[in-house]
Amino acid sequence: MEPLTTPHASRRIDWTYSKLAELLLIGLLLVFIYPFFFAISGIDPTIPSEFQSHSKGVYFLQLAFPFLCLAIALMHRGLGLFLPREIMIYSMICLTSTIWSVNPYDTFKFAFLLFLYICSIAGICQILAIEAFCKIIVKVLAFLILASVVMAVAFPKHGIHQLGDSSEGFHVGLWRGVFIHKNLLGAAACTSVFIFLFFPRLVGTSFGFRVLCIAAATACLIFAQSAGSWVAICALLVFYCLIRVVPVVGSVLVLIVFGLSGLAFAAFSLFSEDLVAVVGRDTTFTGRTYIWPVALDAVWQKPLLGFGAYAGTADLMRPLLVGWIGSADAHNGYLDVLLGTGIVGLGSLLVCISLVLARGIGRVKMSASLERDCFMLLLIFPIASLFFSFFEAFPISGAQSVLGALTFLSLTAIPLYLRYDHNDDQLRPT
Repeated sequence: MEPLTTPHASRRIDWTYSKLAELLLIGLLLVFIYPFFFAISGIDPTIPSEFQSHSKGVYFLQLAFPFLCLAIALMHRGLGLFLPREIMIYSMICLTSTIWSVNPYDTFKFAFLLFLYICSIAGICQILAIEAFCKIIVKVLAFLILASVVMAVAFPKHGIHQLGDSSEGFHVGLWRGVFIHKNLLGAAACTSVFIFLFFPRLVGTSFGFRVLCIAAATACLIFAQSAGSWVAICALLVFYCLIRVVPVVGSVLVLIVFGLSGLAFAAFSLFSEDLVAVVGRDTTFTGRTYIWPVALDAVWQKPLLGFGAYAGTADLMRPLLVGWIGSADAHNGYLDVLLGTGIVGLGSLLVCISLVLARGIGRVKMSASLERDCFMLLLIFPIASLFFSFFEAFPISGAQSVLGALTFLSLTAIPLYLRYDHNDDQLRPT
């Protein structure tokens, strides 16, 4: 029998670990993104949610998959698991906020899941090469987009907002696909359109399949009618052009990105009536501008540390907003993070995003071919989140949504792949 120490046996073992890691990454993304919510949970979207109960099996899978990912990583690489300090600081702030949370149980559950998710992504990154890692992300997005079209067309009870929808009945007729809300589909669609158009080497397979994916993602973007998604895709196009054309270092481009996001928010604040008229909305942007002052008043009660990650929104603001305007959150990711972890939490998260973007952009400018596409792909998720978070809470407030999961994945993966070399199997010194 061939000894296990031979090069051939070693390659076979590495191949086995890689395939297991690929399957676990697919499963990890799906259980955190949580598509087919209504079908899996057994909830009828035409009946108010207070008259129903749903399965909690996905929550247990969200615990199980990270531990499986960590187990495979430890078996493959031993105890030398590296965790990127940029995002770990924010994760530890969320965990620590359990101490002063208005609901310690909810905060700990949310923060621990985020911590596990970051650790599991770090473990997978130390098994898979960046090319394999990014191709899996593209495959998952292609599956979600194509399944969303099928769900909206063939199963409208689950794929299109209903008159008796348990959360927001006034979105009747708009697509939500495999997601719980149209804005989640819009976030998936805007990033998918961009990826399918500009990263053909990562999409792979046939030209016909790529065209099908572009058409499906465009249909989802149009029929979801999520204004934030259109803003995000415009920001991504500007970002892509800046990377390719402007001959400046990554830190300067990051300042440009933050400057553009600030200008976009200022333009909306000053010219909201004209801008929302263009996208066919009322002057309060579906009531969101009424919510923000209320959320800010709550933030100023505990500005430094907030009311506890997740609990600040779910246990403090949600009962007030649902009773007043029918909204479940502040519809602003920055306010959501401020409510949960205060200025300390939001500051650490924005510093993390800035550092990761600057270093990632620098690597894109020095790379070529497929590696450049991979780093560019990972960069677009936090970029989209920075703009989308002006209109929705989910992109930067947690990993349990499509854009949130991919954003925290990128903030974990980029620092690891910047210092990890799969060719010599060693970590580069910082």
